Amino acid sequence: MKRVMAIDWGEKRIGVAFNQGTGFSFPCEVIEAEGEEAINKILALAKELKAEVIVVGLPLHLDASFQEEARRVEKFKKKLEQSFEGEVVLWDERLSTKEAEKRLIEADLSRRKRKKVIDKVSAALILETYLSHMGNEV
Repeated sequence: MKRVMAIDWGEKRIGVAFNQGTGFSFPCEVIEAEGEEAINKILALAKELKAEVIVVGLPLHLDASFQEEARRVEKFKKKLEQSFEGEVVLWDERLSTKEAEKRLIEADLSRRKRKKVIDKVSAALILETYLSHMGNEV
């Protein structure tokens, strides 16, 4: 199985999850950076983790239409592709943040603690759906 890193992109905070070459996703970290600094940190982490694929969550409306944030994510993906040697994939992330928050509430995390981890938990959910969909192809 390929080593896959998933990203829940945000303008100020980027959640990262990783599968370590297994079928399981692990929340990894939250990167608090913007622009080129964010790209450089993601690329350094991808290299450290030996990621072969980067999955970037694509925020779509419930009717699957694009919104402005989705266009920014596409630009972000193109910048990653310029420097990452592996594959960069956009993946539908509808409701991943809501599901992450639901799980964290069920785990009885305080609002303050949820804020610190929600982005990387959301990235892990994006990765889980990607890995589940791809099955043996990854």
